[in-house]
Order: sequence, then C-alpha cells, then structure tokens
Amino acid sequence: MLLIGLCIGCTATGTVTSEQLKYTQWQLSKVDGLAIPASYTASMSFIEALQVNGFAGCNKFFGEGELEGSNISINKLGMTRKSCGANIDEFEQQFLQALREGAQLTMQGQQLVMQGEQTFVFIAK
Repeated sequence: MLLIGLCIGCTATGTVTSEQLKYTQWQLSKVDGLAIPASYTASMSFIEALQVNGFAGCNKFFGEGELEGSNISINKLGMTRKSCGANIDEFEQQFLQALREGAQLTMQGQQLVMQGEQTFVFIAK
C-alpha cells in the first residue's frame, strides 16, 4: 500500500521516477504547445535500466537514459542515418538534441512532458 501511495504521490506532483518510466511507450503529440504534423511522428520507449529506444521522425534511435531528479539525458545515443528532407531532418535533430543535452520530465495524467529549450508533449501508447 505504501508503494502505491508513493507512486500516486509522484504522479500528482509531476515528479518522474525510473520505475514509472520502465516498460512505457510514448507518442509525441505536441511541440511547444502546437500539434505536430502527421509527417513529424516521433516516439520513445523505456525498458530495463532506463534503456531508451524510439523513432525520431526519420531515424530509429537508442541509448542509455540517466535520470537525476526529474532531469533525463540519454548517453551513448545511437541512431540510423538516413535523410527524409530538410524540415523533418531539422525537427529530428532538435528532438535528439533535447535528449542528449537533458530535459526536465513531468507526468500529467497520461502525458509525459519533456521540457528543455523546447517542450515536447508525449501521450501514452
């Protein structure tokens, strides 16, 4: 019961823990408050030990996540290397840069918000 109470408390305050992220999948829905075009899809999944993988709009990516407080950064970020046009490539680089540099995570219901230079809002898959 105590563990359930702690998890509910974390969700209510927006604080994100590695246990909350483990085995979750997220689909990007907004960037800086604006809905993203259908062609700019991005998603990410968290597995054991905060290993992260996903799709950044054109390329698949993977890496090891590190959570300090509610700040996440992805170390050893690897990805496939193809181009899907200047606009999508630029969007993808902005998204991956936020993961590399680190961003503040908060959970708001079924949403995961990643706040860095830009705000990325994901919905649970």
